[in-house]
Amino acid sequence: MRVTDDTGDLVGGLTAWTWGTLCSVDMLWVREDQRHSGWGSRLMRAAEAEAARRGCTDMIVSTYSFQAPRFYPTLGFRERARIRGVPGGHEDVYFHKRLSPPKNETAGGHRA
Repeated sequence: MRVTDDTGDLVGGLTAWTWGTLCSVDMLWVREDQRHSGWGSRLMRAAEAEAARRGCTDMIVSTYSFQAPRFYPTLGFRERARIRGVPGGHEDVYFHKRLSPPKNETAGGHRA
């Protein structure tokens, strides 16, 4: 997924993969002058919706302690692990979230 501004310049993007019922976000990036404008949240929500559409029930993502560890809990992710040893005394922080089924699913589990 990618976001561009009115001039076509890249504002941000997200790469992820799905396997079975798991979605993993490999990269989320928003241009520095556009951070805190809601693009990161919108990209993550779009990825969650696509993952749920594909039948995923879980989503994972990691970030470094100097990047965005306070961002993911605002989207409902729970911290699951911290791995020490990142250069500069930082940590790799891992998050997990259970996904809801797509909104167009009926109680019987079939799409409307």
